[in-house]
Amino acid sequence: MLDAVFLAATVALFALVALVAKGVEKLGPEARPSSSRTTGPSAPAARRNGDERS
Repeated sequence: MLDAVFLAATVALFALVALVAKGVEKLGPEARPSSSRTTGPSAPAARRNGDERS
């Protein structure tokens, strides 16, 4: 009988954590789709090519 109680408590705990995670997700900002980059190469690529950036 104690096994069934432990199993029910574990399932309830996971359900509670999932509910809290969904609530926290709704508090955050809306996710925007990423736009294409129009800038030059990234800083590590520029360093490999000898370009100095400050």
